[in-house]
Amino acid sequence: MKLFRWCIILLPLVCFNACSTSNKSIKANRSVPSISQTEERKFNYFFLESIRKKNLQEYDCAFDLMKKAVEIDTTNTAARYELSNYYLQLGRPMIALEHLQAATRLDPNNYWYGMMEGHLLTNLNMNEQATKVYEKLSTIYPNKAEINYSLAEVYSALGKPLDAIKAFDKLEENEGVFEQIIMEKFKLYNSVNETDKAFNEINKLILTYPTNMQYKILLGDLYLEKGLLPEAKIAYEKAKEYEPDNVYLLVAQSNYFNKIGDIPESNKLVKEALVNTKLDVDTKIKILTGYLSTLLQKKESVSSADSLFTVIMEQHPQESEIHSLYAELLIATDRYEDAHEQLGFAVDLNPNDKRLWLQLLGIDLKKENWDGVVQTGTRALRYFPEMGEFYLYTGLGYTMDGKYKEGIQAYDNGLKVMDAKNVSMISDLWGQKGDTYFKMKEQEKAYQAYDEALKYNEKNIVVLNNYSYFLSVEKKDLKKAERMCAKVIELEPNNPTYLDSYAWIFFQQGDYTFAKFYIQIALSKDGNKSAELYDHYGDILFALEDIEGAVVQWKKAVELGKDTPILKKKIETKKYIEDTNVE
Repeated sequence: MKLFRWCIILLPLVCFNACSTSNKSIKANRSVPSISQTEERKFNYFFLESIRKKNLQEYDCAFDLMKKAVEIDTTNTAARYELSNYYLQLGRPMIALEHLQAATRLDPNNYWYGMMEGHLLTNLNMNEQATKVYEKLSTIYPNKAEINYSLAEVYSALGKPLDAIKAFDKLEENEGVFEQIIMEKFKLYNSVNETDKAFNEINKLILTYPTNMQYKILLGDLYLEKGLLPEAKIAYEKAKEYEPDNVYLLVAQSNYFNKIGDIPESNKLVKEALVNTKLDVDTKIKILTGYLSTLLQKKESVSSADSLFTVIMEQHPQESEIHSLYAELLIATDRYEDAHEQLGFAVDLNPNDKRLWLQLLGIDLKKENWDGVVQTGTRALRYFPEMGEFYLYTGLGYTMDGKYKEGIQAYDNGLKVMDAKNVSMISDLWGQKGDTYFKMKEQEKAYQAYDEALKYNEKNIVVLNNYSYFLSVEKKDLKKAERMCAKVIELEPNNPTYLDSYAWIFFQQGDYTFAKFYIQIALSKDGNKSAELYDHYGDILFALEDIEGAVVQWKKAVELGKDTPILKKKIETKKYIEDTNVE
């Protein structure tokens, strides 16, 4: 048995238990003299040696010695307590509880034993028993703050809010008014719909700390949260009389105006707060996040937001999150170059934020800037050398740029470092290898890579779709292709690309009726109007001897941007021509 892992957790107990290291204190902790002098000498040896070993951090030995001490004298409370700690740190709380309860039975007035028993019972969700322990302790030690606080927590857990409030009241009598206690009482009064008493608690804070602006604003915030708008307005106005230029009051009042529907005034106050140098940066980021979300949802003019971000970035040029938020605004308004620049600042300031790298890669991918994808992915891997996504995107960048060997190498590098449990990412890397091999015209290697991908994730939709489609293009193992594509459609029945693949497999098998059925479903679900789908539809109609219909669909494919010599020749000759140059 190894106890080393929990030695740091146990260390705080060493000082507390140091009082037990003398013969005198060991005897004092024995409730009834029940052993002979010879046994007592043995007990003292095992107990003191256990304490010594613990202080030397030799926990395995200390644990075994303490067990022997308890076997000799089961009535020694100090030994029981020590052994309870060991079992607790070993993750055996029920055995720990047995020893602890033996100690509290033998020494019922011991504060520390009782408190530890109460905490352990609470952690085991044995709240009724914990309540009895704390109630007993509170009669012995009526002025101990920790007992009343623990008692209040247990009452709350048992759904006894009024009893919890009484415990907090007693705590307050002894310790005075504290924010944490007040807030707990506020929540408890709220839970029993005692709204007036709940707000009396907040007013108590204001009376106790009349110069603290935070509590004045808090009162308004809580009224606002409860939907008591007139009361919230009054609270904020009183706070404004006390400190009219408080920046946090501006934030609170902006929330109030937003709640009553006065959006212009709300936005005005938000902007005032954001450019105020007295507002801390964390609060600014929180406000900016909400403000930006609202702005984009309502599709309002964002021109004023640009100047706002300019001011804030001048105030906080080193805050990566502000640059990231501005980038979100720029992306939403299709200003990708500017967004890329802002995200570049953000990753330079905080390169350990994976999310920023992924956002930067997202722009490169959208713009089909494959060199940028490679550069960004390679830089990101310096900070996240075991992150599969970055190997995936780096490899994709190389592949799309025609650098196939470099792409394969990137995927292989990812596979070397990937955690074996991350089967989804391993499958994706193998799948990307398969796609790259297919572009290299190395079909057998591609199919082997796809097979490996499906070993790790048999439901990898992208692999299933590509594998089945490429088999159909090569007219190879079409039944296997059909089975795989059927699984894809089962997993994602509304995807037009996958429906197109399914239709094409039926086309290659000569089952033109089914091919027409699925290509029509694909077209009905294709919001982007893919030229490829119309081209395939034309091929299927030609096979069904609807020559004019086929030409109509081929022409639609041209209108939608597919401009290939084969397609043009199909239209000119009104004949189907097989395109073997498929990637």
